[in-house]
Amino acid sequence: MKIASLLCFIFISVGSIFAQEIDDRLLSKYSQEELQTMIDTDVDQYHMLAYALDNALYLANYDSSKGGSFETISVDLNALPSFIELGIEVTDRNQYFKIEGEEKLLVVKSAIVLKYEMKKK
Repeated sequence: MKIASLLCFIFISVGSIFAQEIDDRLLSKYSQEELQTMIDTDVDQYHMLAYALDNALYLANYDSSKGGSFETISVDLNALPSFIELGIEVTDRNQYFKIEGEEKLLVVKSAIVLKYEMKKK
């Protein structure tokens, strides 16, 4: 009886360790199956995307007199959306967008930067 209880406990413990709870916010871009496949085959990519939901975007000052041409984007400065809500992909390079009507840039951090930040935590 003790052995059966112990085995049951071990299976439940191992299952909970390996079971990944999917961040529901990713479901607006990826299907449940795509996310599960990502977790099974490249869990670091999944963790980076989940981290990116809250950490991929930031604002930077922009001075149009210094030149530089950027794609314009319209966002609410008081409530930045996620990269998914903006329809932007996280890539291997930082991305810069001029915020419409503002002297600000919206910066989307690269996957490389996001993974580096995650390692520091």
